[in-house]
Amino acid sequence: MATATAPTPRFLADVYQAASECNKCSLCQATCPAYVTNPVEWETARGRVSLIRDAIEGRLELSDIADGPLSTCLTCDNCVAACAPRVPTGHIVSRARQELYAQQGHPWGQTLVLRSILPRPGAMRFLHGAARFVQVSGIDALARRTGLYSWFGKPGAFAEHTGPLERQTAYRRARSLPPASAPVRGRVGFLTCCYSNLATPAATEAAMRVLLANGFDVTVPTLGCSGMPARSLGDRDAMQEMAITNAAKLSTLEVDAFVGDVAACVGHYQEYGDIAGTDRQVGATASRVAGSSWLTSRFLEVQGWRAELGPLRWTVAVDEPCSLPVDGPERGSMRRLLELVPNLRLVGLNEAAMCCGGAGSYFARMPERSAAILERKFDNIRASGAGVVVTENVSCLSQLRAGAKLHAPEVRVMHVMELLWESISVAARRRAVLPE
Repeated sequence: MATATAPTPRFLADVYQAASECNKCSLCQATCPAYVTNPVEWETARGRVSLIRDAIEGRLELSDIADGPLSTCLTCDNCVAACAPRVPTGHIVSRARQELYAQQGHPWGQTLVLRSILPRPGAMRFLHGAARFVQVSGIDALARRTGLYSWFGKPGAFAEHTGPLERQTAYRRARSLPPASAPVRGRVGFLTCCYSNLATPAATEAAMRVLLANGFDVTVPTLGCSGMPARSLGDRDAMQEMAITNAAKLSTLEVDAFVGDVAACVGHYQEYGDIAGTDRQVGATASRVAGSSWLTSRFLEVQGWRAELGPLRWTVAVDEPCSLPVDGPERGSMRRLLELVPNLRLVGLNEAAMCCGGAGSYFARMPERSAAILERKFDNIRASGAGVVVTENVSCLSQLRAGAKLHAPEVRVMHVMELLWESISVAARRRAVLPE
């Protein structure tokens, strides 16, 4: 009996086998934030992967599924947790987006942002200065009251979502950091996220101070974007160029490890070996960065906590960034560090690892879908009884803070390092007041 010949992939041969391993079991339905808020088949991981496989085999074109199956996926990989063969849906969708733009060209606005703004620290400084001028002049407040930001599309959505920027960026704050607590037990290079640098600089500063308090000297190189947005939005060339540029800047650093406070960016740095490892000039550095990049919570857990912690009588829930590896040890590091804080009460959060709808620019590209996912997240947060929610990713932090204003003004949203720095500060104040 003759056997059927396996189709020859027209493109995306590197993900074709993975896409073929989906057994269509439907377990991904319950774990997909897009599907639970819009229950149609192509919103599921199995639906998206099946359509991409059809395009690879020639039964349809990627352009046929660009609007919906490719555009609404959060690439959060929450579906992988329920998938027996561990089909990497987020990676498959990202590669399909890359192939689509390779065939049709990139949107000019996206190209401008990914190739001319995010990779350049100077351009980001200019944006911060312009945003601060808009705030100080009163234009920002007027735009919020009148809904003017809605006229400016995605840039306006970012301005409104992020909120008024603080006066000093994370890079500026890094200039006035204290020395590491003695005895110094290592030196780390801090991987500052370009978005966190502007939007949540206090969180990044807290992460640096927590590392210093635990005896690690911190050096802060000025970097462009890690390349994570380019990857998720489908610009492969921009992603590779950012990796090569950053690897070149990091090549001269003599550090024991690279540490960052943004889960998505650190996860992307950990793939630099695959992205730029074959580059003749910086390939070795790219591989070294990949192999020695750590998320701050995991780094401190592995190295061992040393700083004294003071009591915090807070009720806290942990929202796990969906960008953390599904089966990786990073999931749980935040909770294990928080268990060290005296008097802190940790409560469970239903669907803690499910995306909040703020991934990258999703809240701007898919505002109604993002809002529905965020409302579901806050239903769970209110049910937990937590007064504080912590996370370890800038997109999650910004999205949850925006959600708290709408759905739970009594809930405080913090980066986990902000909470830990508060506990360290409490201990310092107690030492200053109470005798030994």
